[in-house]
Amino acid sequence: MSSGINTNPANLGEAAATYLTALSNAKREAVSQSVMNFVRWYGVSHKPDSLSPHRLAEYADGQPASPDGAERVKAVREFLNSISKAGIIDKGLSSHLKGKRVKSKTLAKATAKKQNQSTGLELTPEQKAQMEAELAVLKEKRVNILEEIKRAAADKDLKENAPYHAAREEKAKLDGKVSELEMLLKHAVVSVAGAHKKRSSRVELGRSVVVKNLSCGTVSTYKLVIPREVNVRKGCVSPVSPIGRAVMGCSVGDTIEVVAPACVIKYCIEAIE
Repeated sequence: MSSGINTNPANLGEAAATYLTALSNAKREAVSQSVMNFVRWYGVSHKPDSLSPHRLAEYADGQPASPDGAERVKAVREFLNSISKAGIIDKGLSSHLKGKRVKSKTLAKATAKKQNQSTGLELTPEQKAQMEAELAVLKEKRVNILEEIKRAAADKDLKENAPYHAAREEKAKLDGKVSELEMLLKHAVVSVAGAHKKRSSRVELGRSVVVKNLSCGTVSTYKLVIPREVNVRKGCVSPVSPIGRAVMGCSVGDTIEVVAPACVIKYCIEAIE
């Protein structure tokens, strides 16, 4: 994969975006969320050569001892190996990402949950149309950003070229949003039943979920919305956000794990509204 890697990325976000672009469609879909979550956790604007063994080990320690946790660590390790081969970071850094051993009972539960969620994200025709329109706008913005990068790159002194680095950072953010929308739309199931459809007892798009933090007892409410409606301050989150992924398809009484920057937080689903 290293042949498709930009050997002089401005930041970690751009390194990840370039790496993901070089992958096959199937591979990119499988790992993009894990890679971009890691990049956001570490800091999109960080330079790749600033990666430290201690921080990488901290990230790995924060992943759950589950199949999902193992897959996240593996995806990030492959990303680091790829940019290492391209000479962007030092060799051996990926060795500090060590996944936790998964118990057989945990594996069985996770497999059952995935099978239960295999039908995909359910959207109304209007929601699907909104997401497709948003995707088209983002792709147009990305084309404009590429033109900005070309114009800014005309100044050969890239090290002190603020417009150039700002444009490349913006492109990395757009790439992440485009990948998220494409993944959601690919697995979307369009429902035309509307108000006549019998409401599911599980968490799905458009519904609010009340969760209780099992460590401190704090109760929070989140609503799963399409990407353009995301507002973290109001508790509106995307289905592919850490909390969104954890609760999607679950029922009242289920216990979930959400990966935070330095730890794994366990919640119990108290209510679905």
